Amino acid sequence: MEYISKQKEKKTFRDLVLSHLNKILELSCDEFKGGYTQKVVKGNCVEEVYIPDSRKRISQAIEFFSFLLQPFYDKDMNDKSKKIKDEVKKKLKEFDENKIERDKFRIKKLRCMMNLFEELNFLLKRKDYLKGESYEDEMDKEE
Repeated sequence: MEYISKQKEKKTFRDLVLSHLNKILELSCDEFKGGYTQKVVKGNCVEEVYIPDSRKRISQAIEFFSFLLQPFYDKDMNDKSKKIKDEVKKKLKEFDENKIERDKFRIKKLRCMMNLFEELNFLLKRKDYLKGESYEDEMDKEE
């Protein structure tokens, strides 16, 4: 499986996975804080600039990483992923019913996503992904 990026360079699925993994690692180096607006002076004008919520960004990156790897889940990963997604739904329901602060929900979701990320890394290890065998080869074996 290959795709062609805007730069017209061919990348494999493995390249895509490693690129996304790298992005998650970059996001994890920042302090996890809520989004806010900041006033920036540009010449004679004052402009409000939104600084994104880093907790939301990394949670979303991990969630989409799981979507990317989902076709390669084994039974163990399917079970753990379902459990974590159910936990997020439970936290969301608490947020909706109890009107807990949005920050509390984002912190709880972030904890769930960190657990998911940990399990995804165990999946990559079980699949010996880092030894250089591509998922395309792995799919061929399963068929």
